[in-house]
Amino acid sequence: MNLIFVRHGESMGNAARRWQGHADAALSDTGREQARKLQERFVSLGYEPTHVYSSPQSRAFDTATIATEPWDLPIAAWDDLMEVDVGVISGLTWDEFEARFPETARNFAENRNWDDIPGAERMLDRSIRARRALERLISDHTNEDRVVAFAHGGIISHLFAELMGSKRLWSVHADNTAVFEFMVDVDLWEKDGPALVTSNLWRIIRFNDTSHLG
Repeated sequence: MNLIFVRHGESMGNAARRWQGHADAALSDTGREQARKLQERFVSLGYEPTHVYSSPQSRAFDTATIATEPWDLPIAAWDDLMEVDVGVISGLTWDEFEARFPETARNFAENRNWDDIPGAERMLDRSIRARRALERLISDHTNEDRVVAFAHGGIISHLFAELMGSKRLWSVHADNTAVFEFMVDVDLWEKDGPALVTSNLWRIIRFNDTSHLG
């Protein structure tokens, strides 16, 4: 299966450098243009998805709508692709975070532990829903499918940890409308032994690719 994850285009919150989380921030004009350029890149490469999924949050869903418009495919909205909930700091800039919650901000800067943020989605819960989303993508498709999932920077890190079978959550930088493309053999996904170390079954094709933005 060809599997692509895309981070949404620039949102109004991104432009203002505000934490967003579950807040439903709209795309900025720049974000819409980024999505259009991604659409043009898909078309120029002759890429045509068979299935499209998206977070229901408007910054992701609108990116999906613009980027896949030429194919007139239904976009399935999955809550499991939503951004991680950042709790009480949603809508704040970093400076506002420090001003309102100085001790919490100081600790968070040192350990990046979201479980210390009041109201934030627990780290374990994030991993569980990322695993659920990935397992559904694997189980619902064949190796002939070309799947695109539009999501958010925070949950993408968890999706990659699950995809790679990593015990660790790696910090992954994802630019707006960045493309992360993989080839996955869904028929052998649950197999042990030689399948695990046969690299042509599991390929990273593009990672944080924004070449469409020039």
